[in-house]
Amino acid sequence: MGTGFRPDRIAALCGFVLFALAASFPHPALAQSATSDSGSSTDSRITAIEQQIQALQQELSRVKADLSAKDEQLRQSQEQTKQVQAQVEAVQKEKPLVSFPNGRPTISSQDGQYSLAIGTQIQFDVGGYFQNSSSNNAQPTGAQDLNNGENLRRGRLFFVAKMGDFTLNVTPDWGGSPDGSPTLYEANLNYTGFKPITATIGYFKPWLTLQDSMSSNDFLFLERPSIVEIARNVAAGDARASVGAKASGDDYFAALYLTGGTYGAQNAGLLNDEQTGGTVRVATRPLRGEDWNTHIGISASKAFHLNENDANAGSNQTIQLRDRPELRIDQNRLIDTGVIPANGADTYGIELAANWKNFLVQAEYIRIDVDQDQPTGPSPTLHFQGGYIEGSWVMTGESRKYNPSAAAYMRPSPADPFSFTNGGGWGAWELSMRYSIADLNSHTNDGEAQSVTGGVFGGLQQVYSVGISWYPTDFVRFELQFSYVDVDRKDTSGTQQVGQNFEDLALRTQIAF
Repeated sequence: MGTGFRPDRIAALCGFVLFALAASFPHPALAQSATSDSGSSTDSRITAIEQQIQALQQELSRVKADLSAKDEQLRQSQEQTKQVQAQVEAVQKEKPLVSFPNGRPTISSQDGQYSLAIGTQIQFDVGGYFQNSSSNNAQPTGAQDLNNGENLRRGRLFFVAKMGDFTLNVTPDWGGSPDGSPTLYEANLNYTGFKPITATIGYFKPWLTLQDSMSSNDFLFLERPSIVEIARNVAAGDARASVGAKASGDDYFAALYLTGGTYGAQNAGLLNDEQTGGTVRVATRPLRGEDWNTHIGISASKAFHLNENDANAGSNQTIQLRDRPELRIDQNRLIDTGVIPANGADTYGIELAANWKNFLVQAEYIRIDVDQDQPTGPSPTLHFQGGYIEGSWVMTGESRKYNPSAAAYMRPSPADPFSFTNGGGWGAWELSMRYSIADLNSHTNDGEAQSVTGGVFGGLQQVYSVGISWYPTDFVRFELQFSYVDVDRKDTSGTQQVGQNFEDLALRTQIAF
């Protein structure tokens, strides 16, 4: 500093003192000629030296005072700097962070304890059906005329709010089967304070089966296999009132929920008591390596008390099992048990899967038992079943990674995202195949009415599908699917064929983050 501690000034003063002291002593050669006036000259020199010393002392005192003042100024400056830094840090802590994890716009606090994220899922399907109508190979009299067209299969907007160990999920849905009737996909509160457990209450999709535990963004095909879709809606499925928990680690998964009705199921004019039930799923990776995994799991569900409706004759509790032919362009369900009076229903199944590098194969078998309660006539317990096997080959070399938190596989992430500029690649390309079967016939004989046996002609459906998917980026997907569908179904008399066979072709455009 300009007026602070000056080492050159101190050195000059010290040199002056030494010079003065040296000058106060006479030179040996002059000592003999200076004897007469030595007393007076000595006194004057001593006086001069004392004055010089006094002046030096005053200068030293002034320098010390200057140094003390500068030290105080420096201390005050440091304190002010610390206060400003503390204020800046406080402002930074209060300033929210904006980030895009997995593409989702997210606002969060500096400490990460609070956040709000918004995501979306859009799936737009366009397709049609090729039904043989030639005179020599006409469809059965009871066959449905299927409609070509389009459908916003899913149009969801995700709101995810995190508050410490609590997470709130609210997801409205403008899609559906068919679209045009906005509804709710989920609204639930989760607690993660007891690692690795996540407890959930609210409208939620309970974890059940391998296929249903996959995100709908990650399916190999446009829809779940029919037997999975049917089974999950017994006591699970989308927007199911649920309370329970799941726990997962690198090599295990377990989930258990008590379930109720689905969102919107209660109707003041029809229902008197909503359904209660439960679900359980356990899965593990018994063997795995750097670029391969094996998977095995079991799942089960039970409807203890079915939706009760006093308007029904006889039994107040009923269940209906049905599905579309694994495509939601036309809304006709080609396999359908009709309304069954029942005291309850159970599902259980086994799941197997394995992947190696860019190859994946998975399969499931599921059985559904219905405790039938017909008011008159035979009323045996009904048994329905089905399964599927499907596989994929990611032709560009990427893999479908295993997600331990869901015990299921995810869609591939393109190594070279598509771009016309900057030397971009062509994204990821995947070829997939599936065979599925769903048998909703039970206790029936051809030519004999189901009222005689107490059985159900729900139909036997087999679907053979092949699909090709293009993933330009992590968030965009195009999938073209071709299927051959064979439905063998008799009417309630057991004499007339109401099933049919046909091909269908559909394209899905998907964006999800």
